[in-house]
Amino acid sequence: MQTKGQETRNHILKESRRLFTLQGFHNTSISEIIAATGVKKGNLYYHFPSKEELGLAVLLDVQHEFFDILEHSMVGDNAVERILHSCNSIMVLMEETDFVGGCLFGNTALEMTDLSSRFGKVVREVFSHWIQLIEQELRQDVGSNGNGKTLSPETLAIAVVAILEGGIMLSRVYQDKKSLEACIRAIEGLIRI
Repeated sequence: MQTKGQETRNHILKESRRLFTLQGFHNTSISEIIAATGVKKGNLYYHFPSKEELGLAVLLDVQHEFFDILEHSMVGDNAVERILHSCNSIMVLMEETDFVGGCLFGNTALEMTDLSSRFGKVVREVFSHWIQLIEQELRQDVGSNGNGKTLSPETLAIAVVAILEGGIMLSRVYQDKKSLEACIRAIEGLIRI
């Protein structure tokens, strides 16, 4: 059972995540966070001494959630099935928000990586872990020599993540799943070679 303080902290994280995903870190003011959470300014600063600390806490919270989703979504009889199941699990997450906001990590990479080494570190950890999971899956099924052509498992894993992130962005632009579905089909074609 959570204490009142833990409940308040989690509520602040949840509402801040929503705002940061929709508006970006810089475009979200402390006043907006206070209005969305209903907490007093002193209470907000008790849990998070600065906006940057709040932003990092949100990223770390989402990072743990995303890693858990990745770990549990890699199911299937072979690497292709496991990777595609994981991609489809991510599409379900995007559908839950009607593709509004997109990927917090992709958004943060574009907005904050050049401005904050601390934000950049978290985003790099997320993408590195994601790429490594996919690469491990590919190595298990195809061995260390790649897909028999010119692409190594590492190159394929990077391409999978880049294609999926691009699909998320396009689905956000058009606010439908067609672009993301097309990108997942492209990923399937790429990794089945």
